[in-house]
Amino acid sequence: MADINQKPSVLFITQKIHENDDDLGFVILWVKEFIKQGVDVKVICLEKGDFNNSFPVYSLGKEKGYGKVRLSLRFLKLILTLKYNRVFVHMNPEYFTLGGWYWFLKRIPMYLWYTHYTMHVHLRLAGWLCKRMFAATPQSLPQYNGSPKKIITGHGIDLVFWGAALSENRQPPEKLLSVHRLCRSKRLELGIRALKHLPDEYSLTVYGRDVEKDYVQELHNLVSTEGLSERVEFKGPVPMHELKAVYQGHRIVVNMASETIDKTMLEAMLFGMYPITTKANSQAIGLPVSIEHDDPKEIADFILSKKWEQYDATYLQNSVKERHSLASLIRQINEYIKPGN
Repeated sequence: MADINQKPSVLFITQKIHENDDDLGFVILWVKEFIKQGVDVKVICLEKGDFNNSFPVYSLGKEKGYGKVRLSLRFLKLILTLKYNRVFVHMNPEYFTLGGWYWFLKRIPMYLWYTHYTMHVHLRLAGWLCKRMFAATPQSLPQYNGSPKKIITGHGIDLVFWGAALSENRQPPEKLLSVHRLCRSKRLELGIRALKHLPDEYSLTVYGRDVEKDYVQELHNLVSTEGLSERVEFKGPVPMHELKAVYQGHRIVVNMASETIDKTMLEAMLFGMYPITTKANSQAIGLPVSIEHDDPKEIADFILSKKWEQYDATYLQNSVKERHSLASLIRQINEYIKPGN
């Protein structure tokens, strides 16, 4: 049986440790905040990239080309031999299917961070095994609404890392920005179609990895069909630290992802950018004004209305600091992890 009265020693399981990754670079900041708040952390990751080894990281070896069987065997070896008394799984409930039996037998408290809303067998198993399941907003894990296991924390944005320095060389608000993975759930087509209802000086620059190739091709076809080739530019992914300069240069970020808040919207707010997003996302973030319906013309009308313009950088920065800081997120999680509740 795990002794939950010991100093917490967390086995943090995640997909990737890579400080220059465009999507998951922030995970390193999470681990550092756990350590800062008095928790010992060992990390198991599927893949390891650029990292200065400031805390223990054990890669399963995807970066070496290991196959699924070898990855799984290494995972089992690590969870059986490493010393820890808590398990925190970040976004990948599949690890409960692989290792949950052992943690259950050893009576090691288990926790999950998850910001999606689709139920599957791995998540159902995690729901049975976990002490708590943490989510950024109420839209995530809707199957567990009303359950004491579901804990809403807000997102975790590292205020020190992002530095929130405003630039004097900002582009006009007509230069719209989108930053997120390119997949169907992000519904980038709504932002693209909104350009048809905006004056010609409006354009959209898109940063993000093309996760779903067929969807990305559909987007390029849409841009061509609608005659928007001169107004939409796909930039591809950029390392997290390079996003600072991207955010500094813009005033509006468009993100129509449904049922979840992309952390890029909150990062952008630190640089004075106003997110154009769904009404539910706006309410979860704490934005005072938003569109009512997920409609391209309404997006365009809202942008042209300038209602968002009255909320300056200071207001937006304070919203993130009060609701979505990394220190606050980890502190809330630790209220459960430290005592093993």
